[in-house]
Amino acid sequence: MSNDNGLVDEFEKLENQKKEIEQKEDELKKRLIELTKEKNTEVLFGMHKKCFIKEYEKVVYPEDKDLLIRMIKEKGLYEDLSHLNYPRLSSKIMKNEVDKEIADLTKKEKAFRFSLKDI
Repeated sequence: MSNDNGLVDEFEKLENQKKEIEQKEDELKKRLIELTKEKNTEVLFGMHKKCFIKEYEKVVYPEDKDLLIRMIKEKGLYEDLSHLNYPRLSSKIMKNEVDKEIADLTKKEKAFRFSLKDI
């Protein structure tokens, strides 16, 4: 009993394709990272594009942010970071510009940034 002119089925098909593409993209990125490490480079060349793969550190916040927010308030930083601006707080954590107790509620992990450019 369909009343959507096939739109729901088409949407489902696209969602499934998107998941499949994202899985393939993740696997390809892993392989690209392995290759850059193997070749000790940050640039790989294709036929039409070059791919820059740059490792960087990012701040990972705890799932439950209540303690983090409470400590930010206690340390007098809440006004400056009142809406928990992640990029701004991440920058301060990376530069060691916040109290160690706050930084210790987060963790740093390696991540990779990908960009393609014409050759």
